[in-house]
Amino acid sequence: MSKQLHVKNHFVPQSYLKKWEDNKKVFVYRTLVSNEKIPLWKKYSTSAIAYQKHLYTQVFSGQETDAIEIWFDREFESPASEVIEKATNDRPLSKDDWSVLIRFLALQDVRTPARMLEHLRRAKVVLTNTLQEVLNNLKEKLESQDCETLKQYNKQIENSEPFPLKVTTKFEEGKDVGIIKAESYVGRSTWIHSIKHVLKHTQEILHKHRWSIIKPAKGYSWFTSDNPVVKLNYINSHKYDLRGGWGVTKGNIIFPIGPEHAMFVQIGDKPIPKGTRLTVGQTIEFRKFIAENSHRMIFSKQIDNEVHKLRERIVDGDRIRRENEELNNWHRKNSVLEREYIK
Repeated sequence: MSKQLHVKNHFVPQSYLKKWEDNKKVFVYRTLVSNEKIPLWKKYSTSAIAYQKHLYTQVFSGQETDAIEIWFDREFESPASEVIEKATNDRPLSKDDWSVLIRFLALQDVRTPARMLEHLRRAKVVLTNTLQEVLNNLKEKLESQDCETLKQYNKQIENSEPFPLKVTTKFEEGKDVGIIKAESYVGRSTWIHSIKHVLKHTQEILHKHRWSIIKPAKGYSWFTSDNPVVKLNYINSHKYDLRGGWGVTKGNIIFPIGPEHAMFVQIGDKPIPKGTRLTVGQTIEFRKFIAENSHRMIFSKQIDNEVHKLRERIVDGDRIRRENEELNNWHRKNSVLEREYIK
């Protein structure tokens, strides 16, 4: 009997969003709507929000697989649920607990549609360089090894991590020259490949930082979003951007894990004492950063009348139709290419 494929890929886990539930539902504010009559806030169950069908599904060896979704849950989401519960109940966290939280933060930073769009924009340049490296490596092999060894290269590609890279070689018998061709495309599989690389290697830098759990000022709460990890480059309240990185000295990373708790670090600095409650001014600024960093949805435990001032929604029916059409075609388009480029 074949197992059931995870079709609804929640890019913000339901277990995480449950921290913002009110009577088993979460208030949602949309940053893009089709018309002005749509209410600012509407309640949804966690199963009905923050997902896209087949966002992470891949076609590998001709078969659909949800291996990456299973990996996310096993290695990041499930371990984090218990630790988030401890953190949001102000219980002491061990070194291992912090490691679990940091890994979960890393996942939530790289798996969202906002990060997917960012990848699609920049990957074309990166991919060109990658293909050139592949060809250069093959050229070196060609100069140092016999052709029979090189002919096995395609088999090595087929047995590697699923990446849309098609390398073909053509050699004529009795000749010492041949043709090497490398082809790829930018899409779901290049994005997932980059996610796996970051989570297996690059995220280690986050564990070197000195993290804290911070609370909002009395009378305020944290909301979260569909792009919940804020990477802030801050000079002053009028000069900042949200294009920071994981290892930028003096950069800030903010990640709400509940209405009263958020992970925080100022990279390279002594940590704020754990459990610190921010001033009203600091809280207002942090809420502004969280709202501005959102992509299409902000999630709250209650109706927050300040959110629409922090992130004014856009009314554009045509834009919504275009985005929905792209999302609906995502799986079909990528499946066709994956069948061709991933053997």
